[in-house]
Amino acid sequence: MAVVSGGDVFTSKERGVKPLLHLLTEKKGFLKGASVADKVIGKAAALLMASGEIKEVHTQIISEPAIKVFENHNIKYYFDKKVDRIINRTGDGLCPMETLCLAIDDPMEAFQKITEKVSKMQKN
Repeated sequence: MAVVSGGDVFTSKERGVKPLLHLLTEKKGFLKGASVADKVIGKAAALLMASGEIKEVHTQIISEPAIKVFENHNIKYYFDKKVDRIINRTGDGLCPMETLCLAIDDPMEAFQKITEKVSKMQKN
C-alpha cells in the first residue's frame, strides 16, 4: 500500500487492513484528501478509507461492495479488475473482513468492528 497525503508519503508491505488501521489510529488526519494505491480493495478497506476521507484510490482488484462505498462517499476510484467479493488468502471462502462488513454501510461502525476483529485475531 502507498498513500500520498500532501507532500508526505506512507508505504507499507503489510497485508490486509492493518496499514489503514495504523494510519487511522496513529496518524490521525493523514488520510484526509489523500491518494491511495493498493493491490486489492474490498468493502472493509473501502469503509476505512471513507472514514479517513481519502480523495481517490487506485487498485488492481476491487470488489463490487467497495465500489458502492466509494460511490456513496464521492471517492474517485480506478481499477484493473472488478470482482463480486474478495476471497480469503487460502482461497476457500470470503475474506473475513469482507464478511464482517457486508451488512455495514457506516464507515465509523466499520472502523469499530474491524478494530475489534483485528484485536481478537492478534490475541489468538
